[in-house]
Amino acid sequence: MGRGQGVVKVCPHSPTPLLTPSFPVSPAGRGRALVLRARALGVSRCVQVCPHGSAHLLTLPIPVSPAGRGRALVLRARALGVAPAAGAARAEAALGHALKLDPALGAAWRHLGEQRWRRGDLRGARQAFGGALRQGEDPEARRLLSMALRAQGAGPGPRGAGPGGEGAGPAPGGGALRESLAQAEAAVRCDPRNGQSWYVLANAHVALFFAGGQSPGSARRALAAYAQAERVDPAAAANPDLHLNRATLLQFLERFQGALEGLSRAAELAPGWAEPRNRHRHLMEHLGRVCGLLESRGKLRGKRRRGVAGPVPLPLLGPLGGAGGPRPSPIAALRPGPNPHRVVLGRVLFSTAPPGGVPYTVGLQDGGGAVAAVTVYNAAPTWGVTVGDAVGVAEPELTNHLVQHQGQMFSFVGLRVPSPLSLVVNGRRPPGHALAPPRLALTNPGAPPPAPDTPPDAN
Repeated sequence: MGRGQGVVKVCPHSPTPLLTPSFPVSPAGRGRALVLRARALGVSRCVQVCPHGSAHLLTLPIPVSPAGRGRALVLRARALGVAPAAGAARAEAALGHALKLDPALGAAWRHLGEQRWRRGDLRGARQAFGGALRQGEDPEARRLLSMALRAQGAGPGPRGAGPGGEGAGPAPGGGALRESLAQAEAAVRCDPRNGQSWYVLANAHVALFFAGGQSPGSARRALAAYAQAERVDPAAAANPDLHLNRATLLQFLERFQGALEGLSRAAELAPGWAEPRNRHRHLMEHLGRVCGLLESRGKLRGKRRRGVAGPVPLPLLGPLGGAGGPRPSPIAALRPGPNPHRVVLGRVLFSTAPPGGVPYTVGLQDGGGAVAAVTVYNAAPTWGVTVGDAVGVAEPELTNHLVQHQGQMFSFVGLRVPSPLSLVVNGRRPPGHALAPPRLALTNPGAPPPAPDTPPDAN
């Protein structure tokens, strides 16, 4: 074993063989292993921690009762979890033995569920978390069960994959996501002062928002739960995942100021984590690109510039035209928010998208020369428009964006479109396959979050 690496051992005189084997611990994990080993003092007959360079740090004979053997095995399994690559199988075996000795050990059920989740057995993990709940109310088990159900309902997906389609109905895992929300709500009822419970509840609402039709109510409830997590628990405010996940939702809602601030805060809290920095840079670049292209009218020159200028013939409204249809309106006549019974008709100046492709953004110029960025959500990657196309936007939702962040300012008019099927392109509706299927992508659906550095008592 290399210099600086330790060995954590339990003397072979212990009546439980699974407490005996030593296992390697990295320098970074040694402190946590020592904590867990020290906490086993009350239940182990003899414990010896022998880190190189500090031998005989802890050598104490401890009386043990038969009732304590199960708890000792749980702590042993948690210490093995410090080096999961080497100790996962032994940790799971120790937990199984602990439950044979004492099936009422809720902590053993919880940690067994975590071990199963790490090796990809989501169904087994759910059963184990349910076993913990059968021993009594357990907010931590409910949080873990909520997360496992969310992973099952969403499934793996590429980062940046587009979320669910407006009006397309819930994703195939919608039932699991609704049960995930119910478990998260129950965890909050059990312990309303626990910020982690509120955080898990917020994430459950976000999952349902993206997979179940993008309901504004789900978004509001998610943002309220994130805020409550910060209010009741200072540790939650220092959780970079909270700021990143909330920024993801805010960016989708086009609340760019809050999204950028959240990504910045996540990067500050986790300097070694590249994702918030990269996403912050991508969003800044995207906003700058959109503003620049709108100002330069897509950088079109000469004949191409003249081809998109002037009024667009009304017959190109297609199914949106004629008597009884929405009233054609210039961009300048729209008010902030929804504009029912209105339609904007213009020519495409450019199209662009941030990394990940959401949202597909179209620069549109109306007959009077006014421009806006049309953000199209739930569009299939294969669908798009080209420069010069005539596009009609029915019932446009207008936002006057003004974002000031890190010395830069982005100002532009945006028209949000929930689906490409809401548009008319050159007099026709886009085909049905232009709509992306509902999909929710998780960063790491194959493993639960890491346990805290100072875990609660295994009881």
